[in-house]
Amino acid sequence: MITGGSSGIGLAVGQEFVNRGALVVIISRDERKLVVAKSVLASTNHTAEIDTVAADVSNVEQITGAINAIAARHGGIDVLINCAGISTCARFKDLGNEQLEREMQVNYMGAVYSSKAAWPWLKASKGQLSFVSSVAGYIGVIGYSSYAPTKFAMTGLVECLRFEGRDDGIRVSIIYPPDTETAMMTNTRQHCIPETMALSKNIKLKSPEVVAAVYVSGLANNKFEMYCDLESRLVRLIKNNFPGITYFLTNVMIRRARKQQI
Repeated sequence: MITGGSSGIGLAVGQEFVNRGALVVIISRDERKLVVAKSVLASTNHTAEIDTVAADVSNVEQITGAINAIAARHGGIDVLINCAGISTCARFKDLGNEQLEREMQVNYMGAVYSSKAAWPWLKASKGQLSFVSSVAGYIGVIGYSSYAPTKFAMTGLVECLRFEGRDDGIRVSIIYPPDTETAMMTNTRQHCIPETMALSKNIKLKSPEVVAAVYVSGLANNKFEMYCDLESRLVRLIKNNFPGITYFLTNVMIRRARKQQI
């Protein structure tokens, strides 16, 4: 079961599971996108079992009802992938409270609601509960004050659930993708502030398929944390152990970006 499975990383993860012969259920708010996504998955494997459900993860009653109905229809849940998310790039002072609340509600609380609903089913199946975070889930980036905190919160949640999951036989995991070539990323970059663009201009976007391949392989090997490249690992290592270096280098790049604007 994949929330946010109608596009981007979520859809690519669905394709990976379909290729492995799994029954895949994708959840999304947009019914039209679900129709297209189902067609894409079916073209990957004509014999695959694919189910789609329209539900908003930020609505606790809606997503809880949807997950319980899906589990009852298919006899349980083996894997839940929390991939639904939205993103905005703007200065904190320019963001309305509604936008800040909306991103936290979708990105973080949506994952909370989905996981709470699926927990009893995953306990019964001794299944896997997994979360799609971001490099912005462990390093703050200028312009992402509405997005990064939602992913930081997800990181904290996963670290807590890792221990609780063991008690119920649920394997908990998380992946931290770098900038990935999705519609959400394209839209975000089009509206980025200059400093954010300067920090990311030399970053080569990963394809959703590359992220999905790393992710599903990691799930199959029961990894707790997954990274898509060496750079992402190094960023976390340096940030955790030498935060002063991280802030110094970031400040240098931001100052250069601002000089170029003058």
